Amino acid sequence: MHSDLRYALDTAYQQLRQLEPSPADFASSYALCLGMIMGGRTCGGMSKDEAAVERAHLSMLAALYEIRLVVRSESGR
Repeated sequence: MHSDLRYALDTAYQQLRQLEPSPADFASSYALCLGMIMGGRTCGGMSKDEAAVERAHLSMLAALYEIRLVVRSESGR
């Protein structure tokens, strides 16, 4: 993977890992990451396998975010 792309993805992932981003902030960061992955793959900045790994990582971050939302709403009851 191209080093600039790796840096950009890591920076965007960091935004997704914030303790409590708003749903809009999370959605923006998610879309940015997905766009970088798709663009990186299309432009040859990453291989097919690297793109698959990055999509899986992004999916894991989204699942963790959803879990945090549920836990937060359950604890507020």
